[in-house]
Amino acid sequence: MIGPGRAGTTIDEAARAAGHASRLTRDAAVADGDVVILAVPDAAVAEVARAVPLGPALGTLSGSVPLADLGPRERVFCLHPMQTIQPGGGLQLTGCTAGITASDAATAELARGLAADLGMHPVDVPEASRPLPHLACVFASNLVLPALAAALRTLELAGLEHDRAALLGPLAHRALDNALADGARVRPTGPVARGDAGTLAAHRAVLAARDPDLERAYIALSSLLLPLVDARSADRAAAALEVPA
Repeated sequence: MIGPGRAGTTIDEAARAAGHASRLTRDAAVADGDVVILAVPDAAVAEVARAVPLGPALGTLSGSVPLADLGPRERVFCLHPMQTIQPGGGLQLTGCTAGITASDAATAELARGLAADLGMHPVDVPEASRPLPHLACVFASNLVLPALAAALRTLELAGLEHDRAALLGPLAHRALDNALADGARVRPTGPVARGDAGTLAAHRAVLAARDPDLERAYIALSSLLLPLVDARSADRAAAALEVPA
């Protein structure tokens, strides 16, 4: 493993727990294992790959970097953990999906086996489809956070942040489960879905008075719901939000 950051540390720990003789290093020139995996920033992958001696199968954890960035080698692959990895290592990968892209069938089989050893479910991703699965992961994790952060700030305004998990957890989990079950045609609930202009206006007024940044977030995030509701509700909601329908 090259790159002792969050991802490299976690993969190294999981590999050793699975019985692999894994070694974590910063120095690509001394990477002499059967398999070398780059856990480095996307912009550094090509440069670090050039420093790795020829011989071992060479992989990257990046879901965005093309295989070509790993250089003109016979055995290259991507093993992209579709998981948010937090500091501190630990076995955070169990049960998540790993997107697998490889230069050939044998290397793909090697990467799938490694992913399974690490507790992940390997899924083949054609090179031509990348980086779309990585983009999906960004939408499903990073871009969910602004809405949750706004919700938590609103609880703070109400003085209820001490019990935020109990207050918002069941709702957030149910909304996520419904969206995953329904797919891209998920139908929201709430004032936008009802075209409830009065509630939308009241929400805006409270937020404008207490935290104008939250009002702007409310308008922006609510506007993203407009294409997901029926046209009549969308028109009424757009008018209350003062955005083009």
